[in-house]
Amino acid sequence: MEGNELFRLTRLRLAAWYALVMGCIMGASGLGVYHVVAHAYRETIDKGLESVANALHHTIEPVLQQPKNLQQLAKQLSLELCVTQADCLTQTGVIKNQIAQAAGTVNYYMRLLNRSGQPIALAGIHLEELPLTSPTKHWQMPQDRSGIHYHQITLPLYTQNQVSGYIQVGRSLKDLDQHLAALRLTLLLQCPITMIFIGICSWWLAGLAMQPVYRSYKQMEQFTADAAHEFRTPLAAMHSTIDAAFRLHGQAGSESGFQSPSGILQVLKRQNTRLSQLVGDLLLLARLDQQQQRVEYHSCCLNDLISDLVEELAFLAVEAEVKLAQIQTPEKLYVLGNEEQLYRLISNLIVNAIQATACGGNVTVFLERGERYALIQVQDTGIGIAREHQSRIFDRFYRVNKDRSRTSGGSGLGLAIAQAIAKAYKGSIHVQSQQGLGSTFTVKLPLQP
Repeated sequence: MEGNELFRLTRLRLAAWYALVMGCIMGASGLGVYHVVAHAYRETIDKGLESVANALHHTIEPVLQQPKNLQQLAKQLSLELCVTQADCLTQTGVIKNQIAQAAGTVNYYMRLLNRSGQPIALAGIHLEELPLTSPTKHWQMPQDRSGIHYHQITLPLYTQNQVSGYIQVGRSLKDLDQHLAALRLTLLLQCPITMIFIGICSWWLAGLAMQPVYRSYKQMEQFTADAAHEFRTPLAAMHSTIDAAFRLHGQAGSESGFQSPSGILQVLKRQNTRLSQLVGDLLLLARLDQQQQRVEYHSCCLNDLISDLVEELAFLAVEAEVKLAQIQTPEKLYVLGNEEQLYRLISNLIVNAIQATACGGNVTVFLERGERYALIQVQDTGIGIAREHQSRIFDRFYRVNKDRSRTSGGSGLGLAIAQAIAKAYKGSIHVQSQQGLGSTFTVKLPLQP
């Protein structure tokens, strides 16, 4: 299957689609996992912070209006009391009660505020590093000067059913940010490794999926080749029989032509020749598709080949009243190939150009040298090809003008054969045409190293 260009490209496209779809699914799954983990972390932090805040709230609220008890509580919690606003800007303390110790190394802080929102006591962090926030919001996420985020909860303190102050408890989210950053890095590092693994599996699965199709294709291809090969034997025998009949009965016949045996044999021979040519074309295309054409490649001079072709086809141009000319580079251009196939390739283009050109028109064959390619152009001033037909003229049995093709004996395989030969030589063929102004067929063939 790898030797067939069509199936190789189809398998590649199928594997690419598999990998793209699986990559999107894995990416969406990874994004979902990230959000679920981040949400679970935040939920855990919120519950822990709320638990610490509630414990401190129940401890502090009864003694807030009793200065002696407040000072004693401050010693137990290692709180620094603020006599003035300036004191609170320089105080640092650490919550050392059992609740804070349970938090381990997490950076907690606590603030006691009066009814107007001014600090009474601090523990854990400078006001310079993390300024005060509004006490009216329950949950907040302030940020210090170094860019570290904190999560903070504010609870009101009541005395005789009136708000007498506020307690703010917060903690650093640095550990959460580190965990999430590590999770993001892990997911990002896994992405290319996963995509490589998915790509390999997709290529293997695409090969498995295409095996039945490829077997059917090979059977059809083999049938075409076998049928064409089998047709050649009876056609050759028919041709020999007709020749023998000619020799037996002679060429004389009645003027009605078809009424005489000789006239009938002439028709049979002409149709036999056409059928033989068609079968030969089909066999050549089948072998080129299967890459089973066993020919010897040797150095071929394109200059001499084109000169011989122009000379041989000059009679056809004269009959059609078309001027056939050639313009070649003075440098000899050589390609590695088979002269018979190259002859077929270029002659098909020239014959088509002559047949498509009206009386008095011109057909010119150009040979130029590219950087690594030989450029062969067959240019005519004929009827041209409509844009809607240009993408299909290389299809087998496709004819733009069926009436003209039948008159000239064409079967619609000439350009298909030319394209197949060009591809077999790792070259290309394309057309530029404008209806009513003519066409130019360009063939690129790699030069011999």
